Amino acid sequence: MNKNHFLVLFLLVALLGGRLSAQTDLNKLMQERGEYYFTLAVDNSEEIQAISALCSVDGTDGKTVVCYANQQEYDKLLQAGYKPNLQTPPSLQKEARMWDQRGTYDWNSYLSYDDYVTMMEGFPSNALSDRSCTLVDLGTLSTSNHRRILGVRLNNGSPNGKPRFLYTSTMHGDEVTGMILMLRLIDELCTSTDSRIVNLLNNLDIFIFPCTNPDGTYYRGNNTVTGARRNNGNGVDLNRHFPDFDDGAHPDGYSSYQDEAQWMMDLAQQYLFTMGANYHGGAEVMNYPWDTYRQVHPDDAWWQYVCLEYANLAKAVNSSYMTDTESNGITNGYAWYTISGSRQDYMNYYGQCREVTIECSSTKTPNASQLPNFWNYNHNSMLTLMEEALYGIHGVVTDANTGATLTGVTVTIENHDHHGSSVTTHEVGDYHRPIKGGTYSVTYSLEGYQSQTITVTAVDGQTTTQNVQLIPLTPMVTTTEVSDIAQTTATGSGNVTDDNGYTVTARGICWSTSHNPTIDGEHTTDGTGTGSFTSAMTNLTASTTYYVRAYATNSMGTAYGEEVSFTTLPQGLLGDVDCDGEIAINDVSVLLSHIMGTTQLTGQALLNADVDRDNDIAINDVSMLLMIIMNQ
Repeated sequence: MNKNHFLVLFLLVALLGGRLSAQTDLNKLMQERGEYYFTLAVDNSEEIQAISALCSVDGTDGKTVVCYANQQEYDKLLQAGYKPNLQTPPSLQKEARMWDQRGTYDWNSYLSYDDYVTMMEGFPSNALSDRSCTLVDLGTLSTSNHRRILGVRLNNGSPNGKPRFLYTSTMHGDEVTGMILMLRLIDELCTSTDSRIVNLLNNLDIFIFPCTNPDGTYYRGNNTVTGARRNNGNGVDLNRHFPDFDDGAHPDGYSSYQDEAQWMMDLAQQYLFTMGANYHGGAEVMNYPWDTYRQVHPDDAWWQYVCLEYANLAKAVNSSYMTDTESNGITNGYAWYTISGSRQDYMNYYGQCREVTIECSSTKTPNASQLPNFWNYNHNSMLTLMEEALYGIHGVVTDANTGATLTGVTVTIENHDHHGSSVTTHEVGDYHRPIKGGTYSVTYSLEGYQSQTITVTAVDGQTTTQNVQLIPLTPMVTTTEVSDIAQTTATGSGNVTDDNGYTVTARGICWSTSHNPTIDGEHTTDGTGTGSFTSAMTNLTASTTYYVRAYATNSMGTAYGEEVSFTTLPQGLLGDVDCDGEIAINDVSVLLSHIMGTTQLTGQALLNADVDRDNDIAINDVSMLLMIIMNQ
């Protein structure tokens, strides 16, 4: 071996040894942290999907994936034959500058946990008198540091009847740019007198949670975000932890939900937010649903519209910002890389909320001096996204007879909605449906009411108000007699016994929409055993067949009588033409007078006159009405 060959060999060994030493040091560090950060080379999208099933894919350029894994996930990767290339975790690449509490906080440094809590608790008292700001404390985590999940609720003091908007950030603990953006937005909403801010507070009910994984953010202690980790205090990636309509209730394999996820789900179900956004880091792109499902979201056109709007407004401030991916700063989540159990998929499918994931900084913990720049890039976009919740189709649904507001009314866009995209009315009967401009058939439905379909036109950037009155359907049944099954006699002591002498402890009628009803379902114990179902049965659904049996119970068990059936009919369409609450021969007279033109029916009476429900009042309705009267 000559000198030159020896020198080359020596350099190669030294270089390889250095790399092995570095990897060994990183492996030790990550073992201590309980979280691994690494890259893997990939050949195709199918391989990315396979890796995503084993650990948390954080990003990809199609050739390399950046990943996180806890110890269990990392061991599975090694067992599967993968060779991870360990990297220095983002939060350890440089020391984060923390606020030293000198002078006024200027949004150009990171906050300790205690300073964060102090700021959150101080917002309500710092808010101007013309607006409401309340602290929302979801709870204290059961981990050893007992950190809290905090948010604020902001409006003008009258939240009911308004769209609800949810901003959250930092569910991955090392992605902290959005946390500062959220804190600064809260401060502006509390203190600014700008007309745009006042308009938002007057017309929205706003919730903001700046840090939804404090155990991850302050992993190295309450005084620094340096060393923050992605996962929560129990090593769980919260953005793979939510119920997934495509992959089940626990897509990551955990049998119960972490507090951070459960509390957010409880919040979502309590308030049914109209829109929301969840801020992440590691890229600069708007990631819209779905993450888990190849088929596009029903509102895909709207998603592209609002995401491009956000990205373009940000790029107007800095042309090099929000340029990740080849789609002008926006991407469908599944098309980028598929994941299961994401927060945005849960919110969109289960929570009726149009939530988007905003990757707001390529560097997860940027130099603190750059934080004001990120505010400038995003500020206009953040306000505009909130304003989008005011557009689309909105209104109030009420009872046509009483005027009472109706909650739980399902609002469905025909030939459009699927996979959880319908919405329901809130506490004061209000509904809010952001949607791309166009003309739609909208159906309003609630059990016990006649559904109504209305053609509605929505315009981008405008509010279309469509209030609706639903007509109640009052179930009415014919009087049917059912014989009791047990021959009972009264003894001298007053007890009721059957013909075998056993004491009867209950006697009545049971009913169901399926054959052979039992007292495990709907039933009465009125003791009569015979009588009118109108008085004995409650909560009937219109136009439904019910099966009925009398029963008696004694010390030997329960025995049932012969089954009979009947079908309920909606009173509003039955023929109560004189609107006196019953159907009788007088209704025939009134109906004939209308057909002959001697009287003119209006309102509810006109609806009741269309007995055969063919949208035409004619002699057929008289025939149908006579048949009903004869069969009563």
